[in-house]
Amino acid sequence: MKVKDIIELSVMFLDKEDLLSYAPFGSINEIPELENKEIEHLKKCFNLIYNEIATAYLPLLKTEEVVFVDNILPYTKLSKNIAEVRKLFSNGKNVSYTLEEDGLHAEDKKAKITYSYTPDDLNFEDEVFMFGGKLPERVFAYGIAMEFCLISGLYDDAEVWETRFYSGLKEVCSKKSEIRLPSRRWI
Repeated sequence: MKVKDIIELSVMFLDKEDLLSYAPFGSINEIPELENKEIEHLKKCFNLIYNEIATAYLPLLKTEEVVFVDNILPYTKLSKNIAEVRKLFSNGKNVSYTLEEDGLHAEDKKAKITYSYTPDDLNFEDEVFMFGGKLPERVFAYGIAMEFCLISGLYDDAEVWETRFYSGLKEVCSKKSEIRLPSRRWI
């Protein structure tokens, strides 16, 4: 699913279907200033919500091999923007480390690191990782609608979308495999 598809859904929730006739959604390339500003706000809201979901609710994880130079691994040497170190291990054993301003400090020369990361900002045509199918696009769109209403000063509307967004996230995050026991038969 593309960014613009999720934003399209939130535009419909916000009752702003007139924006769908303009690029990147529709065929009109000449966009009036106000509509262009709203479309850019929607993209910004998408990225805010994507970041919030990925850092607070459904973390994006990355594992990679790293090399420490003088017992330091600068954060810039990692392929993603690190949010939290989940595990640092070498030869199947955990490696102790400290987080410092200049990077990750450890005694080993080579190790594997698993960390959560913040996603890069996406544009309209970019594909969105939907967290392994766990997150429905409508919940994503609720969050975009919430942020857009907050930016626009529509606080009552924002509260409605906030309730829907966070209850949808709660449902997604608390889903476990359902265990069903056979019903008892009384003799």
